[in-house]
Amino acid sequence: MQKTPKKALLFADKKLGIGLGHMSRTKALANLLEQNHYQAKILDCIFLESFKESCDLMSIDSYTLPIDSYYQATSLARVCIFFDDTLRLPYPKGILLNASLGADLQSYKNKYPNHTLWIGKGYTLLQKPFLQLLNTPHKLHKTIKNIMVTLGGADILGLTKWLCEELYTFNSNFQIHYIHKDKHLFKKAKGYSNLNATQMANLFSQMDLCICACGQTLSESIACKVPTLGLEVAINQRANLIGYANCIESIKEVWTLDKEALKTQLLQSIIRLKDLSYRELLVKRGFLLFCENTQWKEGFKALKALLE
Repeated sequence: MQKTPKKALLFADKKLGIGLGHMSRTKALANLLEQNHYQAKILDCIFLESFKESCDLMSIDSYTLPIDSYYQATSLARVCIFFDDTLRLPYPKGILLNASLGADLQSYKNKYPNHTLWIGKGYTLLQKPFLQLLNTPHKLHKTIKNIMVTLGGADILGLTKWLCEELYTFNSNFQIHYIHKDKHLFKKAKGYSNLNATQMANLFSQMDLCICACGQTLSESIACKVPTLGLEVAINQRANLIGYANCIESIKEVWTLDKEALKTQLLQSIIRLKDLSYRELLVKRGFLLFCENTQWKEGFKALKALLE
């Protein structure tokens, strides 16, 4: 007789201004749970405070919820998974998940000695369309023509328009694309908004270069086998930048740079990326990193034991 699937409720920050990576990685976790015979449902974090429904598993991915919300989750679920990027809170007992490739496991062991830890290398989260492209052969063009600019749902430093302008000034033959809530930000570029994962993956696969923030989109761009320039626009992106350092061009601590310094580093990176063999090397290194994403099987064994 077929077993009834376990019930998983996944809460994530959805609103613009916080970042869309929460939803992307929560959807990726939901997909993994469904593959392992869980019935997964995603909800907005704003509903957690008044939520009363019990379940087998609950996850929270938020930069804003207070500690009380996490204790509430433990009262409703047999096991909880808490996303964390910065050792943010003294979480109640559960599983802590930091899928950033460069996350420091020892720091988590030191601060959370009694938690189950799913940290760093081996716990990368990607939605299906990006996983499919990761396993699809992709040949790079000799020259860079199509460039994607995407700095997250909030564009917290307000750099999207400026980057498009600088790229066009540097080379007016560049076909510039950007993702932003304002699709008319720069008339010499094509704007997109509200894309789902399939649309994002298809769009990325047509690019010769992606310039993105170092959050979840960085992983997605690399999985699409697109040469990538990562901009560290917030301190909580440091672990991702470190983890992918050998397979991207990067500009660190962008918030500390004036426009002239940022322009200099931007153009230096683009000049280096003109070299096809260098771009091919970066893409190959990225693919090999994803091939090491092997911890999920053991993680779900541990989860099964916690629920028995």
